[in-house]
Amino acid sequence: MPLAKTLHAGLLLALTLTASSGWAQSPAWREQESIGWACGGIGFEERQTLKALEARANAVLLFAAGTRGTLVADVALRVVSSADATRGLEVVADGPICVLKLPAGTWKIEARHANAVRERSVTLGAQASAAPQRLHFAFPDEATGSPRASPEETSGVGDHGKVGR
Repeated sequence: MPLAKTLHAGLLLALTLTASSGWAQSPAWREQESIGWACGGIGFEERQTLKALEARANAVLLFAAGTRGTLVADVALRVVSSADATRGLEVVADGPICVLKLPAGTWKIEARHANAVRERSVTLGAQASAAPQRLHFAFPDEATGSPRASPEETSGVGDHGKVGR
C-alpha cells in the first residue's frame, strides 16, 4: 500500500477513535440556582464518576422498571422546594442514577417514565457530613423494552443448578 494511503487510513482511524470516545462522556456536575446535580450511570466508568460525585451530594436517585429492576434512563425529573414552588430543577436524566445537592429543606421529587409518575418527598438537613439519602423510583414494566424472565429464571433453575456436568 502506498505511503499516502497508509497515512490517510491511519489518520481516518485516529479521527474515528477520537470521535467515538467523545460519545461516552462522564457525567458532568452542573449547578443552577444553588442546586447541583449529575445524572448518568450507563457503564462502569459513569457509575464510578457518580459514586465519586456523591461526596458533593445529599440525595441519590435510582430509576428502575419491572419486577427485575431493569435500570432505565430518559426519566423526566422535576424537583421543587416545598417552601418556594418557584425554586427547583427540571431535567431529563440521561442515565438511571442522579446525584443531587439540594439546599436544606423539604423537596418534592417527581419522576416520569413511560407514562408513569412517581413522587417522593425528602427533607434534607444543613449538615454536610451526612451520607446522601437514597431514593428508589420503581416504574412498571415497559411493554416494548423491559426484558422478561426466561423459563429457567422463572423456575429458579438454570445451568448453574444442573448436576453432573
